[in-house]
Parts: sequence; structure tokens; C-alpha cells
Amino acid sequence: MDSQLEQQLEAHTIALNKWLYAESVGLGVPEDGYVAPATALKQLYADLLDHPDPATRFFALEQWSEARRAALESQVTAEFDRYARVDELTCSEGPLTWRNWKAFEREAPDAATLTQGFERLVERSAALAPILEERLAAGRSDYARFSTTAVHTFCWREGLTPEQLHTFLVQAGEASRTPFQAALNELSHTVFGRPAGPAELRALYLNRMYEPLAGKIEKEMTKGTETEGNRGGNSTAFALSAVKKTLQAFEQLSFNINHVPVDLENRPRKYPGAFCFPVATPQDVRVSVRIASAHHLLDMLYHEFGHAAHFSSIRADLPFIDRYWIHSGQHETFSTLFEYLLGEPEFLRENFGFDDNTVEQLVAFHRFKRTLTNTWLNAAALTALEGWLENLNWQAVEQRYAAWMLKLCGVPMPPGFARLNPFVNALSIYPAGYVLAEARVEAWLAALRARVGLRWWRSPQAQTEIRQKIELGGRVAFSAVMD
Repeated sequence: MDSQLEQQLEAHTIALNKWLYAESVGLGVPEDGYVAPATALKQLYADLLDHPDPATRFFALEQWSEARRAALESQVTAEFDRYARVDELTCSEGPLTWRNWKAFEREAPDAATLTQGFERLVERSAALAPILEERLAAGRSDYARFSTTAVHTFCWREGLTPEQLHTFLVQAGEASRTPFQAALNELSHTVFGRPAGPAELRALYLNRMYEPLAGKIEKEMTKGTETEGNRGGNSTAFALSAVKKTLQAFEQLSFNINHVPVDLENRPRKYPGAFCFPVATPQDVRVSVRIASAHHLLDMLYHEFGHAAHFSSIRADLPFIDRYWIHSGQHETFSTLFEYLLGEPEFLRENFGFDDNTVEQLVAFHRFKRTLTNTWLNAAALTALEGWLENLNWQAVEQRYAAWMLKLCGVPMPPGFARLNPFVNALSIYPAGYVLAEARVEAWLAALRARVGLRWWRSPQAQTEIRQKIELGGRVAFSAVMD
């Protein structure tokens, strides 16, 4: 790829990313602001679809298809805003919608209200099925022109075959389902006083799983500071203090990411979770967090700053493709690695001063989250993989997702919930990256501990190894997870 073409691709990519970021954090943006850069990218990538280098060809195919569907994506968002809402049910952010049901689930006064909100949103989402089917067909048509699928290009970049990935996902799910279901039942009783049904599982995943430890973590994190006695785990003051402490922890790991902006504002149209957005890699990386509680904030900061440390440390002199074509199995491995610090007993004691009981509870929570990834997110990954490879229609996708949710999570999720799961409704293979990341980090940390000791995060040797892998961008390769 010649340098002039790379410059054009990067300029339009940055322009599109700036619009996407602003839209995701709920800022006012022109509705058609994506059109010009998406149109330009579609034309530029079209010229690379027959490139002799497979990496360039597959990257171009993914980006070309995405650019071609930009207008359709905008329509999908508009349809969600129109139909995925229940005006007769409200929360502190207004009538219940797909954008604010995180707040609704946190504030629902009883089981009946929570279940009603969940069921009504699923019911209302039936109107979305036609446009989801249209988007699915458009993506399949793009890939079919080159006799491949989105699963195949993903697997090529991750160094796997679709068959290997499927085997791995099934094995990971089966290994985690029994401990997950036992822990889920205990957690649901702690938070709700009842077993986990569909509404409870969704609420726990979004943010309520953090409630049991939120007060204790907030108390520990504000001890001896100016915020002590005026606590509020969902306050801006507490969040700013937590951000500062997290940045200091990353500095100790040799990653200075103080330049990364963090958006903590709570806007009506802001994405309800947390995310890191590499607008321009590596020079412009941003983090957005919608605060729910002290524990949720801490967890999100380590994961999203893990992404920020990764994207902002990729070598700036790498070719465009190696700075921008980084699949989830690659970049989620790095964010998961940093997030795993919150499951390391000695790190929790040294960095936060947590007592033994708090450390024990956080380590148990860390184990639960690992099984959550290998079940809840795995169900979405397996649905996407099988949906692409078996050419499932939308109704079959819904049924397949419900079947995997029941098998792995033990909860009879209504098939229509597939319409409200952002990964499943796009038939995205992205969640497979989370499951791959869990296995890769587990193997990586075992090797690091064997070489440099249990406090691996303190080791200059380990820090150098992590940085060297990060600097490779999309060229990074991890050991096989199939052994």
C-alpha cells in the first residue's frame, strides 16, 4: 500500500472516528456527519479488494463492507430510538429506553417492575427484526462476493481456523458453565433475594453485579482523603479521584497515559457502559465511562485504561494496516491483562490497602467475571460464528442464541432478547475475542509468574515484554490456546 493511499485512508478514518466517538458519548453531532468519510473510505477500500497481500485484502474487505453499511447502521440506531422504549415505565433518566435501561435496572423498586421493563423492551423490539435482517443480509452479501465470511477474516487475523475457534469456544463454555451457574445463583440471591431469571441476569451483567462490594470499596478508596465523609461512588469527585489513582498505578507499570482524556459526563444519549475509542492510533485515544458505583468504576477504569495503554503505545511508524486492523482477540488480551490486576491479592493489598476480607471477595469476584465471559459472552460468540457459517436467518439466530444462553448460563432467555444484545443483533464475532483473551492472559500470566515471580507487574522484564508485544500493533501473535 503506497504512502499517499495510507495518508488518505487515515485522514478519512480519523474524521469518521471523531464523529462516531462524539455520537457515542452523546454529544450533538450532525446526523449525516458520517456520510462523507464513510463514502470516501468505501471508494478507497474498493480499490484494495483484489490486493495480492491477504492481510491487505481481508482488511480492505472488512472496512469496505463496514463503510458500505454506514447508512444502514444509522438507520438501525434511529429504529432503536423509535421502538426500543417503554414510555409508561420511567427511571431517573426519563422513560425507559434501550439507552437508559442500565439506570432503570438499578432503580427498579421490585421484581415485578424489573421483569416488566425487561419483557416490554423485548416485546417492543419485535419491530426491529426487519432492519436487523436487512443489515445481516447486506453484510453477508458483501463477503459472499469474495466467497468468505466475517468469521473467516477474523480467524485469519487471530491465527485460527473457524473450526478451531468453534471447538475452543465450546470447550471454554462447557468448562465454565457449572461454576458460573452456581455463582450466578448465589449472586442473584445476594442482590435480589431470588434466583436469576432473564431480567436479573441482564441487570447483573450491566452493573448490579458490582453492588455487593461497592460500599466497601468506596469506603476503602476514600479513607484518609479529602472525599472521606463526603462519599459518593457515582459522584464526579469520587470518579476523578479514582481516575487519578488508576493513572498512577499504570505509571508504576511504565505506562504514562495521563494525556488520555476521560469523559465522565452523564448525557441522555451517551453509551451506557464504558469504552476506549482509538480515534487516531496511537496519538488520539479517548476513554468514556458512565458511572454506576465505586466497584463498577474501578473495574471499568482498569479495563478501559488497559485499552488506552495499548492503543497509545503502538508504534507510530507502523503501516496504517498494523495500527488500525487489530481484532478483539488481540486488543482485548491487553485490556484483560491489566484488568487481571484487580484479581491479584498482593496488588490489591499494595495499591489499595484493602484488608484480607475485601481482597478475598475481590478475588472471588474476579473468578466469577472470568466464568461470566466464558458463558454470557461466549453464547453471543457461538451464535455469531454459527450464524455466519450456517447462513442462519434472523429467526434462527434468535433461537440459536436462546439455546446457547440456556446451555451455558442456565437461564431461559427469550429469543427476542437477541434483538437487544448489540453483539448478537449485528451477528458480530467480536465477543469471541473476550473468550480468547481470557485463555491467552491466563497462559501468559502463568509464564510470567514462572519467570519473574508472583508480583509480575513490578518486574521490569515483564513490563518490557508487555510493551514489546503492544508496540507490534496488529502484528502481535499469541501462543495457541488450543493446547
